Amino acid sequence: MGYSSGIAVCNALIDMYGKCKSFLDALDIFEGMEIKDIYSWNSIIGVHQQSITFTTVLPACSHLAALRHGKQIHGYMITKNSGKEDDTRINNALMDMYGKCGSMEEAQMIFNHMDGKDSASWNIIINSYAMHGFGHEALDMFHKMCETDLKPDEVTFVGVLSACCHAGLLNQGREFLAQMELKYKIVPTVEHYTCVIDMLGRAGLLDQAYELLSAMPVRPNSIVWRAFLAACHLHGDAKLAEIAARNVINLEPEHCGSYVLMSNVYGTMGRYEEVSDVRFNMRQQNVKKTPGCSWIEFGDGVHVFGSRDRVHFDEELIYSELGSLYATMGLCKAA
Repeated sequence: MGYSSGIAVCNALIDMYGKCKSFLDALDIFEGMEIKDIYSWNSIIGVHQQSITFTTVLPACSHLAALRHGKQIHGYMITKNSGKEDDTRINNALMDMYGKCGSMEEAQMIFNHMDGKDSASWNIIINSYAMHGFGHEALDMFHKMCETDLKPDEVTFVGVLSACCHAGLLNQGREFLAQMELKYKIVPTVEHYTCVIDMLGRAGLLDQAYELLSAMPVRPNSIVWRAFLAACHLHGDAKLAEIAARNVINLEPEHCGSYVLMSNVYGTMGRYEEVSDVRFNMRQQNVKKTPGCSWIEFGDGVHVFGSRDRVHFDEELIYSELGSLYATMGLCKAA
């Protein structure tokens, strides 16, 4: 009827689509308006606020690995029709939550049913598989991404190289690093080199890892040195561990992890004087070890466990079960 360009009508449409949870339709109306007034802006801000609520609370569930709460939020969204299937941001947040909570079937299901996938969608599913050691599945998703109109970016290759690292795919990892700039026109950053150095270190190829670390064209940071130090600790190479520890402590003297790893290297080799020296240096630098902790969602909520925790209400049962596991591990190792 010719009224679609009127400001009042457009504002009402934005408000209507927002209240009906059709966020993308509201955005289309707003972006198509040649003239916008204060009510136009207030309406679209209100629409985004409704959408952002879910994209804010879902990452909190991801951080806590609170799958049950994430599922409840997902169920609420379905029953309230909060967000359409083509709302890419909300679907990405849901997929990320399921992926980080280890529910890859649900993450893949959401990915498969998405009408609109952006680069973030592909990166989330690739990184989710990589995080949980499904290297072949992550690489399969990468190859499928390359068949679309979307191009891999720096984040994509962090996921790809991480997948190779956690799955022990050495040849593929080396090949991807070599192809990044030549084939995909992406200059590798320190994060990409860290993945490959970590991959080589986990495989016991410490000399190759150190060679790459020394020759890479970007300046090594504390993270890559700490990854190399962890590999040296894993394979008991005190000489290279000392080099790594010296570099990481120079870059980040306040971080306790490097001191602890170096102390553990010396302790494993029976070099207790060096262990005492490391602990003395920690006291001199006023560095204190942060107690380790982990948490798991079970029953009525999230249960947190601290290192050497003696205040948990199930303390006796937990340590009894832990003792049984240690005994079983010892028998398996002896066999």
